[in-house]
Amino acid sequence: MANPKDSFFSNKVQEIHTNLKGEVIQSSDSLFSIKKGENIFDLHPFFESMKADFTSGQDTNLAFPCVQLDMKDKEVVCDITIKKEPGFLAILLFDYSNHYEHLHEAAQEKKTAMLNEQAYELNAKHHAEKQVYFDFIRNRLDSKIIGQLESVIADVQKLKETDISKSQSKLITEIENNVNELFLKATQIKDNLEMDLD
Repeated sequence: MANPKDSFFSNKVQEIHTNLKGEVIQSSDSLFSIKKGENIFDLHPFFESMKADFTSGQDTNLAFPCVQLDMKDKEVVCDITIKKEPGFLAILLFDYSNHYEHLHEAAQEKKTAMLNEQAYELNAKHHAEKQVYFDFIRNRLDSKIIGQLESVIADVQKLKETDISKSQSKLITEIENNVNELFLKATQIKDNLEMDLD
């Protein structure tokens, strides 16, 4: 028969007994090496935070899942059960580091997937809003600016065909050049909007 110290459970569970002042009476040392006489309340802030509960007169049974203990140069994620008996405390540490690590990895994967989904939805929403905005700007360019510039160009053409003086002809040519330049810029803006959306 195998030595109980070599079993899977003995390597994953540590039993600690202390008096009510927190001084260690005995420890199986499966996870952490704790000397007799050391005070459990000084070993880790978790135990220190429980001091008031343990030193009160009432018998108490407490259980804490997923506690990260960093003691004696070793880090373990464990479930802790504490039973207060008349005159002493019985503390059981169950090492579930691997279990909680896998849960943490699964939670991270789930969180990453959710963030990717949210990013996709936000990108789709942003693209749709951008499409609506660009459509609005293009329609305004078409119906207001480009349409009115085309109308001005047509009126300038009619004006050129009338009997006008040389100075008026020069002025009309300048107006025509400016209007054509504005028309070209408005058309380029509209084309760029279409390119930006793709």
